Amino acid sequence: MGKLSESLLGYPDKEAAVFLAKGFLDGFKIPVAQTPPPSKIYKNLKSAGQHEDVLKQKIEKEVKAGRMAGPFEVLPIEGLVVSPLGVVPKKEQGKFRMIQHLSYPVGASVNDALDKEQCKVQYQSFDEALEIVKGQGDRALLAKVDIESAFRLLPLHPESFKLTGCYFQGAFFVDLCLPMGCAISCSYFEMFSTFLHWLICQWSGNAAIAHYLDDFLIIGPKQTGKCQETLLIFLQMLKELGVPVADEKTVQPTTKLTFLGIEIDTKARRCRLPRDKVEKSKQAIHNLMGTKKVTLREMQQTLGLLNFACRIIPMGRIFKRRLEKATTGVKKPFHKIRITKELRADLGVWDSFLTEFNGIRLWLSETRNNRELELLTDASGSIGYGAYFAGKWCAGRWPQAWRELGLTKNLTLLELFPIVVALELWAGDFRDKAIRFISDNMGVVCAVNNLSSDSAPVINLLRQLVLICMRFNISFRAQHIPGVENTLADALSREKWDLFFKLAPNAAKTPHNCPDNLWQLVNLS
Repeated sequence: MGKLSESLLGYPDKEAAVFLAKGFLDGFKIPVAQTPPPSKIYKNLKSAGQHEDVLKQKIEKEVKAGRMAGPFEVLPIEGLVVSPLGVVPKKEQGKFRMIQHLSYPVGASVNDALDKEQCKVQYQSFDEALEIVKGQGDRALLAKVDIESAFRLLPLHPESFKLTGCYFQGAFFVDLCLPMGCAISCSYFEMFSTFLHWLICQWSGNAAIAHYLDDFLIIGPKQTGKCQETLLIFLQMLKELGVPVADEKTVQPTTKLTFLGIEIDTKARRCRLPRDKVEKSKQAIHNLMGTKKVTLREMQQTLGLLNFACRIIPMGRIFKRRLEKATTGVKKPFHKIRITKELRADLGVWDSFLTEFNGIRLWLSETRNNRELELLTDASGSIGYGAYFAGKWCAGRWPQAWRELGLTKNLTLLELFPIVVALELWAGDFRDKAIRFISDNMGVVCAVNNLSSDSAPVINLLRQLVLICMRFNISFRAQHIPGVENTLADALSREKWDLFFKLAPNAAKTPHNCPDNLWQLVNLS
């Protein structure tokens, strides 16, 4: 505790510093609102019986390390809450992790007695880590360190021992450290790892570091030695603090490694989903597309795979929403969900992109001249639409059919339409770039930035927008400007040609025409 306590004194987050210091000194409390009733039936999960030898070895290891007390022939603590044990497979072939099912029984478990707000955790995202990597330049060097035993490094307060009982082969055991399966464990450990993150930045003078729970990513520019230097300092720091490292998982400086399950390649400037994840995702998609109904469990498993894929394809989230909505109200894992035409279409989009890009995401071009990559658009409900980009432009009138259907009253639809038209026409100019869609309509700005709308025609256009941007690796965001400042696009939408050419003297003399498929896309809504 000496070195750790000393280091915590300088930690800027004083509340976290006090909490961690007290926790390592006296033990961390599991803050239940009330103690759940003691268990009467001592039954473990199915996986415990399937891997009994593995579980026995795990328990013996924990007892030997002083992180678990037992075996006891009788209850060692009056009113001990005994939760089921189980094992779950790790990423490494043939390896398992022991868990305690502290969410059992439903409604009367340890986790049920915890404040859900206290258990919430804000992790550093993969995209945030990737931005740090890209900030170190081409061919940046990457290293990785994995802290061993994670949650088990945090001792429990004796008051919480009564909450962590388990039963195995006729004997009772009591967990003395934060268990895997407790809802508060991630929150506590993330607080500790955030402190370690801050400390290594102080020791090394290198801020190019990312972490997610027990995984630390260290980055440094090529040919500087910074990555190697920071890695050595971090390993020494952890040693002095008494924090164990999973040596077999340490990755020395390289231009390609896997972080959070995704391969980062600074030489090729790309990220990649593991091949087995891509194939597993495609197989799950094919299984769902090949049947009329699936169980809730099957749908949830597929959604889990797609959630992971969204780390590489974040815009793909819009093609998950109808799949997620289909699970609403379905309570039992074996209950069925009908695969509708719409769900099948969304699954088809995922299948095509996983096939076409094989789970690969190229990094955007470093060219970020906002004036060059600025798309101006506007729509007039009474006349038509207009879009302008780098001298190119398009404009047109709303069809009579739209007026008859009342679509010209949907202002978000009207303002979004020229954005999608421009993408259809000029996507090649935006390839591997970031672009801002400038609009004077807050409705379309919100719809684009959130990829969400209550309007079916708007959703159809958003889906087309995302498809184009995924295909051409375009990053986008919408920005609002006051209508009085959107004069150029306004002139196009109102067919004020003299004003338009005065404002854009270098504009092309002839416009680009709207692709017919976009009109049909809206009419089919």
